[in-house]
Amino acid sequence: MSSKKMNQRSQIKRGKTKRSEDKMDKAMSDIKKIGIISCCLVAVLLVVGIFVNQNESYAAGFLQQLPDSFYSGMTTEKQILISDISLPKEFYGTNGNERLSYIYCMDHRLGMMGATPEKPELAHLYEKGNSVKDTYSLDTSGRSATYNGLIYILQNDYITGDGAKDYYLTQLAVWWYLDRANGFDDEHNYTSYDLSSATTSEDGKYDEYGNYALYNNLSAADKDAIVADTTYGQYVVNLVEGAVANQNSYNEDLGSQDIIIDTNSITYTMHNDYLETSVIRPTSSNTSFESYSVQINSSVGNVEILDENGNPISANNISATQGFKLRVPISEVQAENFKANITVTGYFSNLYDAYVYNPNPKDHSGVELQRALLGLIERPSAPTTIDLEAPVINVPDTNSTSYIVYGIGALIIIAGIVLIVMAKGPKNAKKK
Repeated sequence: MSSKKMNQRSQIKRGKTKRSEDKMDKAMSDIKKIGIISCCLVAVLLVVGIFVNQNESYAAGFLQQLPDSFYSGMTTEKQILISDISLPKEFYGTNGNERLSYIYCMDHRLGMMGATPEKPELAHLYEKGNSVKDTYSLDTSGRSATYNGLIYILQNDYITGDGAKDYYLTQLAVWWYLDRANGFDDEHNYTSYDLSSATTSEDGKYDEYGNYALYNNLSAADKDAIVADTTYGQYVVNLVEGAVANQNSYNEDLGSQDIIIDTNSITYTMHNDYLETSVIRPTSSNTSFESYSVQINSSVGNVEILDENGNPISANNISATQGFKLRVPISEVQAENFKANITVTGYFSNLYDAYVYNPNPKDHSGVELQRALLGLIERPSAPTTIDLEAPVINVPDTNSTSYIVYGIGALIIIAGIVLIVMAKGPKNAKKK
């Protein structure tokens, strides 16, 4: 091969190598660019996540524990979403430094008072009264009412996702439902709890100071305006109609809660290297039993909790329709019998309620104040503790077993050798 051709091939190889290196450099450059762009996008998303969701919702819903009292707080900023009905953008309860939730007022004709950033001294004390399921006397009218439907409204107060708007719409629904529960129809206004005070006039809606004055919390004109409003009106109407329809849905009496376990039916079985109990199935005489948890208080051996099929499970939330088993390695119960002390805690259907909070004193600087409303959600529970002890179980000694196996094997080998020798012996004798 001539030197000229060799030089040409070398140049071609160098050219190919150079092109490959250029492609590799370009690919690495593209990867770096993609990485930088991805990081920038992640950073943008994080910033958006931090700053976009600024409307923190304090919609009441339910608290898991109600305070005996709280102080009221509110904003000076007002909001009007429907007609000319004006409300503070926020009206809420505080307990020490803890903000509880939005609170809803029950008597539109009375005042709303709460601490503001400018005037913290306007905070007013509210004290826990009776459940809305109790009976309330309507002044001297001789009539009374219960307000179970308020629980429905609180259960459904998450409407638009904007806390302030949801508070406004829910407050209107609370007032309108109370009018229905108090026996007031939607077409009339009332100047007292006496139904004979009904009028179609809107003249007495406000007093000389511009404060709402009717005993029905929303005037007939207010209700017409809500129905006619195409943006928010239907939300309010749906809450009111749902509350009326579910007025009798919250009279449940959960009765007593108990958890029953038949320890006499529990058996113990060895599976491979483990000792297992049979399925343990908690029951209850209460039909609202929903789920349970299992806690191992003390045990011999490292106990594992399994489902009915022998799979490890979390002990915190087991369906009431499912049982559980316990498993412990056999190696950990050779020194003494398996024992365990466990607590099974049953959980029952949520109990919903709402309580009326009364202002104390009833007025603030001469202004009589409204009653307030907070919801309560309770999850009743009942624990039971049992002792488990497996009967004496003969766990095989693996070392002794090995010696026996070796011994038997040796005897078989010796016997085989003897048989072979005996079989050869007569043949040799005949040859002689």
